[in-house]
Amino acid sequence: MSNLQQLMLDHSPNMMLLVEPAGLRIVLANRAAAQALGYSQEQLLEMTITDIESSLQDVFYWEDVRNGQYLDIDAQEGEYQCADASQLTVTKQVRVVDHGGAALMLVQARDSRHERKVEDALDHTLSQLRATLESTGNGILVLDWHGKIASMNRLFSKMWAIPDALLQERNDDAILDYLSSQVIDGELCVTRLHEVVDRNEAEDVFRLRDGRVFECRSRPQYLGERIIGRVFGYTDITERQLAAEALRESRDQLEQRVRERTAALQQANATLETEKSLQADLIRKLGEAQSQLLQSEKMASIGVLAAGVAHEINNPIGFVNSNLGTLQRYTTDMLRLIDAYEQREPGLTPAERQELGKIKQEIDAAYLREDVGSLLAESLDGLERVKRIVRDLKDFSHVDSGGHQQANLETGLDSTLNVVWNELKYKCEVIKEYAGIPAIDCFPSQLNQVFMNLIVNAAHAIEERGKITLRTGYDDQFVWVEVEDTGKGIREENLGRIFEPFFTTKPVGKGTGLGLSLSYGIVKKHGGQFDVRSEVGTGTVFKVVLPRKAVFDASEAGDSPAA
Repeated sequence: MSNLQQLMLDHSPNMMLLVEPAGLRIVLANRAAAQALGYSQEQLLEMTITDIESSLQDVFYWEDVRNGQYLDIDAQEGEYQCADASQLTVTKQVRVVDHGGAALMLVQARDSRHERKVEDALDHTLSQLRATLESTGNGILVLDWHGKIASMNRLFSKMWAIPDALLQERNDDAILDYLSSQVIDGELCVTRLHEVVDRNEAEDVFRLRDGRVFECRSRPQYLGERIIGRVFGYTDITERQLAAEALRESRDQLEQRVRERTAALQQANATLETEKSLQADLIRKLGEAQSQLLQSEKMASIGVLAAGVAHEINNPIGFVNSNLGTLQRYTTDMLRLIDAYEQREPGLTPAERQELGKIKQEIDAAYLREDVGSLLAESLDGLERVKRIVRDLKDFSHVDSGGHQQANLETGLDSTLNVVWNELKYKCEVIKEYAGIPAIDCFPSQLNQVFMNLIVNAAHAIEERGKITLRTGYDDQFVWVEVEDTGKGIREENLGRIFEPFFTTKPVGKGTGLGLSLSYGIVKKHGGQFDVRSEVGTGTVFKVVLPRKAVFDASEAGDSPAA
C-alpha cells in the first residue's frame, strides 16, 4: 500500500482494519484503530482479528471466513478488546475487498458509546417536546419552510374535526385545503398558512362555518438566525365572543330601560309633589276643623264635620296609594336590574367595566338609587300620617334607625306578608300558626329581609297552587320562625350548596343566587342558625332559630344591608 493510501486511512475518523482471511492476520491498521484500542500500529500488525473480536459470535464468524465463507456485515454492534483489558462498544461493518486478485476483509468500526448517549438525549428531548405539545390548551400546527406539516397536536385535529381519512393519507395539501374550507373568510386563512417565512408575528380571528370562533396566533420558527418554519396556535373563543355580544345587547337594553324608568320616575315625582301639596292643605284644613270642634259643644256638629273631613281625605289617599304602588314596582324592577348587572360586572373585561362605569356616571346611578328611596320613604310617611289622623290611631309603623332594638318577629312576618302579598295571592294560601313569641333584641329590618327571601322563595317553589305555613315558637333560650311550603322541594345534592353565593337552581335571569347567602349571613350575625328540611315533590321547611338575648358589637349598627 502506498504512503498516500496509508495517509488517507490514518485521517479517517473510523477504525480501519484489513484482515487476511486464511490466517485472520491483521495486515493493515490505521491510526484511529491504534488510538481507540490502545495498541501501536506495529502491535496490531502482529495480531489476529480474533485477538480483538473475542466474543463467541465474532469467533464463529471469523472461523467461517477462514473456511472461505466471506459474508459482508452492516452496522453490527460488538465488543473490542483493548490493550488495557477493557471492552470498547463499537458499531462495525465488514466488506470483502479484492487486492491484486486476492480477497481481503476490510473492517470499519466506530465507538458507539457517544452516539448512544446522543440518541438517548435526543429521544428524551423529543419526548418532552411531544408531551409539552400535547398538554397545551391550544391547538398547535407547525409548518416547515416548504409549507408542509411538520407537526400537529391531537387538540388541533380535534378542534378542526379533521377527518381520519385525511390524517391517514398524510396529504398535507389536502389537510390545509380542508382547514380553509371550514373558515368563512377562507382567503385570509390561506394567506396566513402561506406566510411561513414571514418574520412578523400575526394574530387573527377566524369565524368557522359551524358558528365557532377561533383566535390564531402565529410566529416564525428559528434555527439560529434562519427561519425554518412557522408555529400556529389556535384557541376556541366562541363562548367569549358570545358573552361579549350578549353584553353589548344587554347594555343597549339597559340603556333603554334606564331611559324609560327615568322618565317614569320623573313623572311619578311630579305626581308625588302635587299629592304632597294636597296632603299638606288637607292636614291644615283638618287642624282648623279640630280647633273648631274643640270650641263646639254640640256632638252632632263634631260628627258631621269629622265625617266630611275623613271623606275629603280618603279620596286623595286612594290615588296616592295607587301611585306609590306603581312607583314602588318601577323602583324595585329598576334596582333589581341594576343589581343583576352589577353582580356580573366583576366578570367583565377592564374595557367593558370602564364602559359600564361611564354609563353609571352619565345617569348618576348612585344618586338615583338613594333619592328614589328617600322620596318613597317621605311619601309613605306622609300617607301614614294622614291615615293616623283619619283613623284616630297611634303610630303603628316604626322607622328602623339601623341599630338593634326590641322587636316582635311575628309583627315583622305580618309586615313582610303585606309587602310581598302580590307574589303570593294568586299562587298559594298563607296559614299562620303563631305561638305568641316574645320580643327579642335584633335588627328588625335585616330579619324582615330574611323573611322576605324565604317567603318569596317558597312562592317560587310552588308551581301551581299550594300552601305556605308561617309557624313560630319559643323556649327559655330561643325563638324560631318556620316557613314551610308545598313546593317541588330541593334535591339532596343541592341541599349542601343553597347558602353558597351565586348558587341557584332557577333559570337564567330568574335569580341571582344571593338571597339565601345574604340571609345566612344576617342570621349568623344575630347568633342564630338555619335548619332546612326538604323532600322532592312534597315541599321544604326553612327554620330560623335566634337567641332571645343577643349580644351585638357597636360597629354592627351600620351593617344593615340594603333590602
